[in-house]
Amino acid sequence: MTERWRLPPTLLPDGERRDLWVADGILTAEPIDDAEPLPGRYALPGLVDAHCHLALDHNLAALDCDGARAALLRARDSGVLLVRDVGAPSSVTLGITPEPGLPPLQAAGRWLAPPGGFFPDLHDPVRAEHLVEMALAEVARGARWVKIVADWPQGESAERRAVASYDTATLRGVVDAAHAAGARVAAHSVSPFVADLVRLGVDSIEHGIFLDEPTLASMAAQGIAWTPTLRAVTAPLPADAPAERRERVAASIENVRALLPVAVRLGVTVMTGTDVAGTVADEVSLLAQFGLPPVEALRAATTAARVFLGAPALDAGARGDVVTYDADPRDDPTVLAHPRAIVLTGQRVR
Repeated sequence: MTERWRLPPTLLPDGERRDLWVADGILTAEPIDDAEPLPGRYALPGLVDAHCHLALDHNLAALDCDGARAALLRARDSGVLLVRDVGAPSSVTLGITPEPGLPPLQAAGRWLAPPGGFFPDLHDPVRAEHLVEMALAEVARGARWVKIVADWPQGESAERRAVASYDTATLRGVVDAAHAAGARVAAHSVSPFVADLVRLGVDSIEHGIFLDEPTLASMAAQGIAWTPTLRAVTAPLPADAPAERRERVAASIENVRALLPVAVRLGVTVMTGTDVAGTVADEVSLLAQFGLPPVEALRAATTAARVFLGAPALDAGARGDVVTYDADPRDDPTVLAHPRAIVLTGQRVR
């Protein structure tokens, strides 16, 4: 039976007061007399997790397709109604087929990294001469994104630093090939090589702890997004981590703290991403703690991310995806952890 709903009148993240209804799975501005009011006082178009790994648990253990699908359902039940998965062992997330009750998923399939350039138990290494071929194979299997591990720590103990995984000519070839095939490129970056990635025209920078203001300006000009994954970036180091590493990590965190407000001012799309740590609600709280105005932090988890990922928000004619809350998350981001109602394609799932 088709469900008919009336949304709370305050629409977030901007607090606009506008009447909307849901009928036949679609949002509409046309009044529906028999619609049932959704509980709650505030409505969001659903949270966005723009950087997650559904096929990994919090200990980095690999999950099969059923486990990844279960993780997608758990995300839905927390109010996340759009997911971008940016790496899965054996490309298992490409096996999750769209079905009623599952939020939209944009999957990248496998990580693309060279020998020694990623966690060895989680990926099959890809040498430079095969990078384009492997990227296009993932796109042919249904990947909407290509995930490149563009740098990775090398060396031993305190001197362990990230270095580029592939040369710029190889990366230019894979970026051009992915774009020609209709896919986009997400690049893991935890080194100064990030400036080269931006010049090559990747579509999003993941982590980006070595960004600087000129590189952010270039990102804004090219429409390149930044997913800082703050919970992962600020995760505690092991107790035996050397002092040099602690100092380096602390400096990178302060760099991100200084640059996030600059990124928004310049027009860079900032998006929330959980990686394998925490929740989208955590990310919004951290974005606010790192200097973003509360409404900008909320946009990173909703409208800004949706626009970048090609998904509508609370607009007439859009999918009937709605999450409601009793209190305003702009005043307290922890409210996001307690949705009052969740509606996916017009059907209430919570």
